[in-house]
Amino acid sequence: MTSKLEILEGNVAKIDMTIDAKEAENAYNKAFKRISQNVNIAGFRKGKAPRNIVEKYVGAERIKAEAIEDVFPKEFSKVSDEHKLDLAMQPYIESYEFETGKDLKLVVKAELKPEVKLAKYKENKVDFEEFKSEKDALEKELENIQQRFSTLETVEEDRETKADDTVVFDFEGFVGDEAIEHGAGKNYTLDLAHSNFIPGFAEGLVGHKKGEEFTIDVTFPENYHQDKLKGAKAQFKIKLHEIKTRILPELNDELAKKAGKFDTLDALKEDIQKFIDETAKNENERRKIEAIFNKVVDETKIDIQETMIDREVDAIRSETKQNAERHGQNYDELVEKEGKDEVDKKFKEEAVKRIKNSLVVEKIAKEEDIKIGQDDILEQVNEIARLYHTTGAQIFEEIRQNPGMFAVITQQIATKKVNEILLNNNTFNAK
Repeated sequence: MTSKLEILEGNVAKIDMTIDAKEAENAYNKAFKRISQNVNIAGFRKGKAPRNIVEKYVGAERIKAEAIEDVFPKEFSKVSDEHKLDLAMQPYIESYEFETGKDLKLVVKAELKPEVKLAKYKENKVDFEEFKSEKDALEKELENIQQRFSTLETVEEDRETKADDTVVFDFEGFVGDEAIEHGAGKNYTLDLAHSNFIPGFAEGLVGHKKGEEFTIDVTFPENYHQDKLKGAKAQFKIKLHEIKTRILPELNDELAKKAGKFDTLDALKEDIQKFIDETAKNENERRKIEAIFNKVVDETKIDIQETMIDREVDAIRSETKQNAERHGQNYDELVEKEGKDEVDKKFKEEAVKRIKNSLVVEKIAKEEDIKIGQDDILEQVNEIARLYHTTGAQIFEEIRQNPGMFAVITQQIATKKVNEILLNNNTFNAK
C-alpha cells in the first residue's frame, strides 16, 4: 500500500491511496463469499451460484463497496500513522477505481485538527484570587446545626410578631377590586426569616399581634412568571392566627451526639473545622488550576477552522434546546427574547472556548505521554455514579448504549491528569 498526502484549504487532508492488487482481490473474494451465502437466486442453493450470476444479481459495485469497507479501516490506519494525521472527523472516500486484478485506488479526504502552538505550561508564576473561609465559619455552621435541631413553640404572651418568627395566617390578595388567581390561603404557615413570597410580604407581617386583621400593600416584581401580575400593585388582606418562635438547643455534648457520631462538642467542632479547612484548600487548588489553565490557553496559538466551530455550535445549540425542554421552556421563545444574533454570538464564543480547551488538554497530554488505564476509567465511572446517586454498573450500561460517553469520560480523566501537572509544575501567588 502506498499513499500521497496533500493538505487542502480548511485543514482538509486529501490522501491518494493505492492498495496492492492481491490484497484488493482477497477483500473482493471475501465480500463475494459473504454476500453469496446470504442471497437467494432461483435455481441455485445459497452460496452455490456461479460468480458471474451472483455479480449480475447483486451488482459488482455492491461487492466492491463491501470489500472496500473491509479493507479500508486497516489500511487507512497505516496511512494515519505514516503521515501522523490528527483527525477531527472520520475520513470519507471521495472516489475509487476498483478492477479485479489491478491495484485499488482510493481518493480519501479527512478533516484534521488544527496545529496547536502550545504556550509554556511549566515554570510559570501565576497570580490567583485566594479563597479565605469566613472568620466566623465555624460559628455559623454550629448555628446551622442548632437550627436543624430547633423546635417551634407557640408564643403565649401578647406580643407583636418579630422578623424571625413563624406565623400562621389567612390571606387573600387583590389587584384593584379583582381577586388574584391562586392568591388566597387558609392557615398558611410562613417562616418570616426565610420567606419565598414576593418582596415586602413577609416584612408586612412583622409588628402585628395574634388575632389582628390588617392589609399589606406590595408590588409584584417586573420579572414575575405571570404576565398579568408583572409590576402590578396588590393588596393582601391578612388574619393572623398564631405566632411561633424557634427555640435553639444549647451547644453541648448532647447536641454533638445528635448531630453525628461525636462524643463531645469539641470533637464536633474539630470535625467542622477540618471540613472548613479542606473546603478552602480544594477551592484554592481549583482557582490555581483555573488561573494557570486560562493563562496557557490564552497564550496558545490555534487557528480553528470554521467547520469545526460550526459543529461545536450545533452541539451547544442541541444541548441548550434539551435543557430548555427539561425545564419546561420554549427554546425558540428564549432565543427570540435574547435576540438571535446575541445567542449565535454566545454559542460561537462558547464553541471556540470548548475546542481550544480540549485541544490544549490533548496537546499537553501528548507532550507528557499521559496514559489512561482501566483503573483510571473505573475510578472516574465510580465518581460519576456517586455524583448522580447511582451505581458504576449503571454508568457502564449507559456507556454501552451510548459509546460517545466513553470519549467524554476519557477526556475528563485526561483533563484531571493535565490539571495535576499544571498544579505541580507552576508557582502560584495568592492575591
